[in-house]
Amino acid sequence: MTPSSFALYITSLLWLDLTHAKISYFWHITDLHYDPFHNSQELHRGCKHIRGSNESPHSHRNGRHRDHTCDSSWPLIQSAAAFMAERHPDTLEFVLWTGDILSSSMEHLSEEIKLEAVRNVTDILSRTFSSQFVFPALGHNDPPPSKKLVVMWSQWLPTEALLSFETGGYYTIEQSHSKLRIVVLNSVLWAGGAAKNDGPHQGRAQWEWLQQVLTKARSQKEMVYLVAHAGPGVEERHNAGSSTASGGGELTPTANARLLHYIRAFSDVIAGQFYGHRHADTFRLVYSEGRPVSWALLAPSLTPRGAGSISNPGLRLYKFESNTGKVLDYTQYYLDVTNTRGDAHWVVEYNLTQYYGLREVSASSLDTLAEKIRNYHDKGLLTKYLTALSVRHTTDVSDCDASCVHVHFCAITRADFHEFRTCVRNPASALASRAPHNSAAILLYAILILISS
Repeated sequence: MTPSSFALYITSLLWLDLTHAKISYFWHITDLHYDPFHNSQELHRGCKHIRGSNESPHSHRNGRHRDHTCDSSWPLIQSAAAFMAERHPDTLEFVLWTGDILSSSMEHLSEEIKLEAVRNVTDILSRTFSSQFVFPALGHNDPPPSKKLVVMWSQWLPTEALLSFETGGYYTIEQSHSKLRIVVLNSVLWAGGAAKNDGPHQGRAQWEWLQQVLTKARSQKEMVYLVAHAGPGVEERHNAGSSTASGGGELTPTANARLLHYIRAFSDVIAGQFYGHRHADTFRLVYSEGRPVSWALLAPSLTPRGAGSISNPGLRLYKFESNTGKVLDYTQYYLDVTNTRGDAHWVVEYNLTQYYGLREVSASSLDTLAEKIRNYHDKGLLTKYLTALSVRHTTDVSDCDASCVHVHFCAITRADFHEFRTCVRNPASALASRAPHNSAAILLYAILILISS
């Protein structure tokens, strides 16, 4: 074979590979925190203010949000559904819906009221995505698995998935037209309050089931998406990694460490991880022997309200290769709830690869991004990251000093609770443990941390 014919042969193989790469899309929506009593004249159950109190009144107009003190109203959910119906492409494959469907204000209400609220949201998503499957994951504010939920979501889940969902709230979906498997976990079983509803027993069963599913995926040469409400890692804004980090839906330290073990062990088949829970737009990295082997992308919430984590409502549309599961990009949309017009005007916030200048979405590229974010002398990417973190609720990052930057870096790169604490307490050693750096820069950075702490 001549050099020219060999080059033509290679080109034809590449072209054949490209033609077989089917580009598709999926939505990721999370943390709706729907409050059915949002417009009640007696009590805004999902808000901080009570009618007639001395606190400043809400500035709501016809149920539309004008501040960040309330969970999602029905008009907000309707606006999000209408926007997604209008914007999603014909090649939309599915929707990931990662829990906390209901407002935490509904915690003490009856299961019947909760299920009715879930049914309302289910119905609107059913109408919005009439030709796609929606894959729900349970959050800590949601009703536990039950026959009623099974009936409600049977339109989206096959029989085998419904069986494991009814007993434990977890399931797997095998894509018939590709080698992509979706594994939906019930993170509530591994959270601090899992003792209720037979949590410990079901939590152990989920571990065994997860290992079996991942082992089978490897043997069948499938790629896997791990999907759950809460994923591994810590919350940098709430002193996470401490003994109290397992409250409020967070994974316990033991469960967190075990999940990281599975992610490392099966990193060759895990094509991506998708979580919510934190009401923030961020990412997490998992390492094995110092090498980045897996990534997790955390989508921001639909509700603008959060405990110390206020943000604008967000919706995320992923672009991926449906036959391999390789994530190519995503577009983040948001709604500025304080806009002066008072209407629900959803717009593009950013596009992942363009925003951060990424060549691809991979563990190594995101690891490089994390290194650049922590570069205290170049605040360009840091500003972008912190602006996206709160979904443009705030664009002023001047109060994030060297110590603040380092904590964010530790949260991104140290998903293990103990490693996170060590990273925060020992900035110089954390820097030295990564790729080789200039020793003078390491010393200067450590001094900055000590001065600002």
